[in-house]
Amino acid sequence: MHRRDLEQVVTEFRAALQELALSGFYFNVSIDRSFPHAACDDSSLLLARYLTDQGFPGAVRVHGELGGRNNELRTHVWLKLDGKIIDITGSQFENYSQPEILIAENDEFLDTFKVEREGRVADYRQTPGLPRYDFNLAYDAICAKVPSQ
Repeated sequence: MHRRDLEQVVTEFRAALQELALSGFYFNVSIDRSFPHAACDDSSLLLARYLTDQGFPGAVRVHGELGGRNNELRTHVWLKLDGKIIDITGSQFENYSQPEILIAENDEFLDTFKVEREGRVADYRQTPGLPRYDFNLAYDAICAKVPSQ
């Protein structure tokens, strides 16, 4: 099986997620029409599963607090995979120039956040204690929007 490019996989996932959000799809998780605003955690959990299913397992959830120029940003979540940062919701911070999709080895903006504990595997299927959301419903809807490979 041909292994696809990480950037392609992340891009197709985010595009499908955004299309659903803008259409008003009810995800039954904390993602809605205001995506990417306030959707970083659940988006990362869903993306981690998609990455696993596409041959990129092991994404770790990174939870940062008190970031930004003046520590004014309370919290943000992104992924780390094989030494790369993956953030599909950083563009929600309007006073910063974060791209819609960030895949990089480091990032000046994310470095402003304080990461206080080791990350955990981010795939929601391997994450105990999540809210009682139906992540499978959201995941299946996103996958149905991804163009056939």
